[in-house]
Amino acid sequence: MSQTCRVGDALDFPADEGLRVVLRQFGVEPSELLGHGGEAWVYALDDLRVLRVLHDSGNGEHVLERQTLVDELRQHRHVLFKLPEVLECGSIGERTYAVERRLPGVAVSDALHRVDRPSRRSLIEAHLDTAALLGDLHLDARTWFGDLLGGSPVRATTWRGFLHDKAAWSLGRAPGFEHVDPAELAADLPDTTEGSFVHLDAFAGNMLAVGSVITSVIDIGASSIRGDRRLDPLSAVVYLCTPAITPNADEDDRRVAQGWLANAGLSEFYEPARRWIAAFWAWAVDDPTLHQWCRSVLL
Repeated sequence: MSQTCRVGDALDFPADEGLRVVLRQFGVEPSELLGHGGEAWVYALDDLRVLRVLHDSGNGEHVLERQTLVDELRQHRHVLFKLPEVLECGSIGERTYAVERRLPGVAVSDALHRVDRPSRRSLIEAHLDTAALLGDLHLDARTWFGDLLGGSPVRATTWRGFLHDKAAWSLGRAPGFEHVDPAELAADLPDTTEGSFVHLDAFAGNMLAVGSVITSVIDIGASSIRGDRRLDPLSAVVYLCTPAITPNADEDDRRVAQGWLANAGLSEFYEPARRWIAAFWAWAVDDPTLHQWCRSVLL
């Protein structure tokens, strides 16, 4: 996460000269910041467009690769929510940027504390309903299960094989997880022979809403896989029930989420999914809060 500077009581541009160069070129003001995450800073350009400035490790090829995947997903005829759309991609200095269509709504994670309790319940249920619908998005036939993007994707001929290999790959990139058995993590989750699109990062911060209606699903990319579609609603509940990931959620919200899982017949897989998701993110040692949660679950 990038460092942020403050001048008086006002938020200034982050202490990142490469970012500042891009923002100056586009005439962006500090007040136009919409948010930032592990991959990019996002600023409003106008009512129709946003500017995403990738961190140092990002590049234009990744942006275009992700848009190709989104265009494939968009072939589903009855998409009930909007998906990201890249209008322009380029670089200024050594920093990659993308101009994208501005999507309607605010992040569900931010909207939680802005609505009354009945609307809050409806919003959470809509969030989880949408997570369950992600598997309906169009995905061309593949002969494997696994990562849809990336230069060195983890893929396997069976779903259980991918669950094992991906957990092993991530656990092997962080210290302290040597005694966590990826085979056990994989065996505890249900198997499938049907491959669907799985976002795998469909937490409340990656869905936008107007009121209690989900309008957009964003940040489709590096985490996306072909696999068991049940993993999206399961992981969405895991993220919602984890204060380190969704701090705005409270006990009532977590009860609503667990009730949704029970009605969907998925409650028995919650804990196996929580453990596998923790293994999936174990590699993210540059995010101390997330990494500590992974350790608390697995160790």
